[in-house]
Formats: sequence, C-alpha cells, structure tokens
Amino acid sequence: MTLARPVYSCASGSRVALLQRHAMVTERIRAGLERAGVFAVYIEDVVSEGIEPADPVSAEVREEAVRGLDETFRRVARDGPSTRIPGEQIEHLSTVVRRLLADLRRSGGLAASLMDLHAFDAHTLTHSLNVCVIGLMVGDRALRLDGWRDHTGRTRRDGHDERLEKLALGLMLHDVGKLVIPAAILQKPGPLTADEMAIVREHPQAGIDLIERDAVSSLSRAAIIGHHERVDGNGYPFGRRGDELHPFAQIAAIADVYDAVSSMRVYQARRPTHEAWELVMSLAGTAFPLDLVRVFKTTVAPYPEGVAVQLSDGRRGLVAKVSRDYVTRPVVRITHDPGGAPVTPHDIPLFDHPDVTIVDTLPDLDAEDAGPPAESAPPPGAAEVHEQRLAQVLA
Repeated sequence: MTLARPVYSCASGSRVALLQRHAMVTERIRAGLERAGVFAVYIEDVVSEGIEPADPVSAEVREEAVRGLDETFRRVARDGPSTRIPGEQIEHLSTVVRRLLADLRRSGGLAASLMDLHAFDAHTLTHSLNVCVIGLMVGDRALRLDGWRDHTGRTRRDGHDERLEKLALGLMLHDVGKLVIPAAILQKPGPLTADEMAIVREHPQAGIDLIERDAVSSLSRAAIIGHHERVDGNGYPFGRRGDELHPFAQIAAIADVYDAVSSMRVYQARRPTHEAWELVMSLAGTAFPLDLVRVFKTTVAPYPEGVAVQLSDGRRGLVAKVSRDYVTRPVVRITHDPGGAPVTPHDIPLFDHPDVTIVDTLPDLDAEDAGPPAESAPPPGAAEVHEQRLAQVLA
C-alpha cells in the first residue's frame, strides 16, 4: 500500500511524521505501526480516488494545540499534585481554543473523519484534543439551536463565542487530574479494585485543584468537575442528576465517552466509531440528556469518510461522503458485489435507498472474513453495549 497522508506521533509533544505521504507500507512497517498503536492509515488507490476525508481541525492548529497541552501536562507530571497551572499557561491555551473554534466554523462543524490516527503513547494528548473538538461542535450547535439560560431562567443568545471558548478550555483540561494518579493504576490492563477505582474517581476534583485559583471561569470548571456525572445520578464525584448538572458538564460527558470507546487504551481495544456512536445513542435519557444526544447525532458521523463498510444486501464499499442531514445514510462507493467479487466502483446515496443499510464496518475491503451478513445477528443491543463498556469508560 501507498500512504495517502502522513502518519503522525504526538509522543514528543509535537506532531512528528513517522511516515510521509507516498511511503510504501511493507509488512515490517505495518507491524511497527501496530506496535505503536496506529490502528489505521489512509492509502492511495484507484478505488478511493476523490474521497478526501476532511479533518474538522487543520494540521497547524492541531499541532499548536498538542504543543500547548503538552507544556501544561509536562508541568503537572513534573511537579505533581502541589503544582498549580498558572494563568499565563491558561491564557496560551485560550488562544489555541479561539483558533480551534475558527477552524471548526470553517469546516462546517461536522465530524466525518477519523481524528485519532496517532500513536498510542500520546493518548492523553490526543484524547483531550478530540474531546475538545467533539464537545465544541456539539456545544456550538446546541447554543445555535436553543441558546442558554441565565441564573434567572431566561433564555439568551448573546455571548455565544465567549461561552464556547470557556467550554473548550474546560474540555481541553477535563482529564488533567489523571496526571497525578499513579501510572500503575491508569495503565493496569485488568479490572481495578475498589480502592483503585476510588483513586481514579478523584481525578475531576484533582483537575480543579491543579489550576491556579481564578485562572479559569466557573463555566470551564463545570466541564472539568462534571464530565463523569450522569443524568440518572450514577456518575461521580457528586452523583448529581438531571437539572443539577450544568450543560457543559453533560457535553463533556458525551464527548469523553465517545472518544474513550473509539480510542485505543491499555485496558481496552478501540471499537469502531459506529459502536461508540451507538453507545452514546443507547445512553440517551439515562446517562445523557436527550436534547444534547440529538445534537450529537447530527454532529458526529457514525461512519467516517473513507471507512470500508458492508451493506445489508451483502455488497461492500467505502464511505465516500457524509451529509449532516443523513449522517447514518452516507454516500457509499460500491466496490464488491454480494458474492464478494470486485465490481466497477460506483457511488450510491443510501438516503435514496431506504431498503439498504450499513450493517458493519470492515478492517479492509478485501478482508477474508467479510461476507454476506448473518440475518439472525442483530446489531449490539443497548443493554449489552452498556454492560460491556460503560464501567470501563467511567474509569
């Protein structure tokens, strides 16, 4: 295979290209990327010609954000729980946040690409940035649709960007408290003990304590302290529920769960983006508020552009284009017939074919295990997904 885009690592605090565009991917290189935690790459071939997944954030802004976060996280890792992130560092991150917001506005505010094609050893950086990007898109659309309520209960539509910048800052720093948790606990591959879980559940408050007093607003703090709270009261650290939760905490919770499930972790293999998306849907009304899940549903695409998929009629293809109006029914470039034989590539918009659905994503169009879907195998149910993954995500 020939790379269509560079493969980056953020391990050094900056985006460093491990492989440049047009590099050949040999078996040795593939194995090395897998060891580094790179789960997928974009490749050049005739079939995918013209499919150009757009990152909602430019490479330049992403690199600036990674540098800013790395500086902040290194300070905490070096000085421990006694450190206080100073106001000047927060102001630098605020500058990055404003550039992030401008980029998202230019891109249209739809997440339709794989945003975490980075090395595993930079998880904290990339997770924080991805949560910020997803949460900003959800928050921006929610404010545009419904405005916000002040302390008197009045709905207002002013101060939109100022509120979003404060939300974004909280999202970027939502997991900073994990940096003072022992690595042996965070990187433990098996289940945590009750005592270990209790320590992990201290990280939202630890994050607040690490920031210099008055360096961030109460809106940013709401996202940091509340990103593990749940509408049904089963979250932490306070077990608040319903209207007791700030909307920014709820946005942070949705973005955090989605990216955590769809990212590689030492104790959990990454799941396809559509399974993470389905998990968020399944938790609407219990863990997450219905109105924000509806916004998420039209902001994050379950099947990113460029991903190989299998259709309900047995055909295979690539997701070629995603529209906000039809995020679950994208344009698919058909490459294989129901029997698995290659066909002349052609695009079909699934929103014009209501009898055809996507039943799964594939590791590769030529994957040996790809075949006609089993009619008796329904997609994972909400209860099953909830039981298998939510406990890990909450940690």
